Amino acid sequence: MGSLAKPKSIFILVTVLVFFVFLLNMFLNSFPADYRIFLRDTGSYYSTGSLMPLFHLAGELTGEVGVILRFVGVCILLTFAVTLAWKKSFSWSLLTKAVLLEGIYYAFNIVFIVYLFVKGNVFANYGAATSFLTQILFVTPIFVTLYLKLKNKNFDNKEITKWGALASIGFIFALWSKHFLLALYALPLNLSNPVFFVGFLNSVLTFLTAGIIMIAVLRPLYMKKSSSFNTKGFGAALIIAGLYAIVFVGLALFSPEYRSWIPMIDWWTFAFVIMGTGFLTIKKVKTEDTGRE
Repeated sequence: MGSLAKPKSIFILVTVLVFFVFLLNMFLNSFPADYRIFLRDTGSYYSTGSLMPLFHLAGELTGEVGVILRFVGVCILLTFAVTLAWKKSFSWSLLTKAVLLEGIYYAFNIVFIVYLFVKGNVFANYGAATSFLTQILFVTPIFVTLYLKLKNKNFDNKEITKWGALASIGFIFALWSKHFLLALYALPLNLSNPVFFVGFLNSVLTFLTAGIIMIAVLRPLYMKKSSSFNTKGFGAALIIAGLYAIVFVGLALFSPEYRSWIPMIDWWTFAFVIMGTGFLTIKKVKTEDTGRE
């Protein structure tokens, strides 16, 4: 794995840096947002006596713990990327911690998911709950398994590459489920409008196409048939995935509805285009390493 990452370290660093900026903004804005929610929900509880506002508050605060852990994880990941680019040193220990924190972040939304399903009433609540739930299913089990494989003292490179490949695929499909469902429950579905039609196709096809390509390209790794894979195909999948945010922001120039949702989408994923470009520069690599560095 290190033999694959080192030649592309600058592309990885730029992508991780953009991800860090995205999460830094989320991290800093989450505290005043939670304070406003605290005042609103406690006030609603005292005025109505209903426990639902406190249920909502519990979901938000539990989610905040996840946001904090995820931000710690991206700080570790940034340190990993800087070390990789600057010293050409692949730190397994840093990567292991970052994988764990990113994986468990999603599970901290469980309380909020239950709240949304219990509240029900409108399609948006069910849509948002389903979105959070599918993200957990696509990411958390795979990332936690990858963490356990990385932590295992009996280093098995084939197992690492297998679960690393599955983690890449799962992460892309989590992004697809989030933004596809967002298009259904939050964004306009007036397909007679060219902007909304292109936006819907963008939500349906970009991450989905990227994920399908990754399933095909990374098959030798997760099936443990080979330690080599087509990096050009993988790079093409990353570029396609990165187009989602680029198209979304482009549509926001013409639509206030799309513009209002920019803070809520994963706009950082445009950086996949950068990392994908790096992977396009080589045809095929072997992911074999002699052991931990």
